[in-house]
Amino acid sequence: MSRIHLFAFFLFFWALGAGAQTRANVTEEDFVSPEQERFTVCSQNLANFGSLEDIRSRQRGFSDNDFKDKQEALVKRFLIAKCDAIAVQEVLGGNLEKARAALGILVDQLRSRTNRTYEVLIGPSNDKKSHVGYIIDGRKAQVLSTLSFSRVELPKIAPDEKPRLFARGPFEVQLSIGSRHGLKPKRVILVNFHFKSKVYNSGDPTELEWETYRMEMAEAVRRVVLSRHKRSFEFGDALLLVLGDRNSNFDVASAKLLEGGLTLADFQGSAPCRLNERGVPLCQAKVAKPAVLFSVLLSDPHTKHLSGTFRFRNVYSWLDDILMPVESLPFALVDSGKEGDYSSGVVYSFPEASDHALVYVRLDL
Repeated sequence: MSRIHLFAFFLFFWALGAGAQTRANVTEEDFVSPEQERFTVCSQNLANFGSLEDIRSRQRGFSDNDFKDKQEALVKRFLIAKCDAIAVQEVLGGNLEKARAALGILVDQLRSRTNRTYEVLIGPSNDKKSHVGYIIDGRKAQVLSTLSFSRVELPKIAPDEKPRLFARGPFEVQLSIGSRHGLKPKRVILVNFHFKSKVYNSGDPTELEWETYRMEMAEAVRRVVLSRHKRSFEFGDALLLVLGDRNSNFDVASAKLLEGGLTLADFQGSAPCRLNERGVPLCQAKVAKPAVLFSVLLSDPHTKHLSGTFRFRNVYSWLDDILMPVESLPFALVDSGKEGDYSSGVVYSFPEASDHALVYVRLDL
C-alpha cells in the first residue's frame, strides 16, 4: 500500500465518527490486571495475513517493511482493544500447520508485549489458502473443545441446485472463563464465520455478487447454533457469541437470515420475499419473525451511528459483527441498569493492520 493510499485509508477511518472512537481507542497504558477486567472478545479480518511468502503470492510488491508494519499494527489493535479472545479471518496457509505458524507470528509479538501465554487455534477450510481461527489468552480462558462446520452441507435456496459447502468452515470454540465476581467459571461459546466475498462475481448466475450463496451460509449457521446450543437460547446456561465477517452489509438478506428475522424458506419458490439488486429483501407484510441473534454493535447507541467496518469504492458497509442471543446479552451491558447499551466498540486505528476494522465486546462474568 503506497503512502498516499495509506494516508487516505487513515482519513477514512478517522472520519467515521468520534463517539465510538473515544470508546474504542484507549491507550496501551490503560491496562489493568486480568482479575479487574471484563473478558473481551474481539473479531478481526486480518486481510490475508500469513508468512511473507504467502502474502506476496496475493499482494505484489509487499516488502519486508510492509510485513513488519502489518504485524505491529495488528498487535497494537489487539492491545488497544484489550482482547482476551480474538476470532480471526483470512489466515493464510496451504494447510493447518502453515496457518497455525502464521498466526504464531502475531502471538510471539503479543507474548513479548504482555508476558502472557496464548493458545492458537486454526479451523479446517474448504479454501485452499484461507482459514479462520482464534488467539486465546491462556491466563484468562481454558479451551474446553473445538468443532469445525466445514463439512456441513448448506441448505438450498433452489431445489435443483448442486450441493454446496461453506467457502471456509465456521469454527466453534468453547471456553471456561473465571468470574471476576467470585462465581463459578462461565462457559462461553464462540462461533467464528467468514462468508463468501463478492469477488469473482461474474461466476454468480444470479448476478447478485454471491448473495444467495451467503444466504445459504447464514441459514446454515443459524440452524446449527440453534440446534447445538438450544439451552443458550432458552436458559443462558452458556454464553454464545456468533462473530466474524459476513461479507455483506447489515441490511441485506444474508444478515437478516443470520439474525433469524427471515429464513431461507421465505425466498424459496413462490415465497413472499424477493431480492432487489443489492440483495436487500423485499417482503410482503407480516413475513418477518422475531430475531434470535442480536448485534451488540448495530443495536448499541454509540456504535450504530458509525458508517461501517469496511469501505469499498466509497461505499461503507458493516461487514464485521458480533451477535448474541437475548439470554446472553445482559453479560455484555455497560451497566445492568442500561438496557441496550453494550460494552462494545470498533477500533479503526493503525490502518496498516487491515482494510477491516476490529470489533469487540466486553463480557461481565
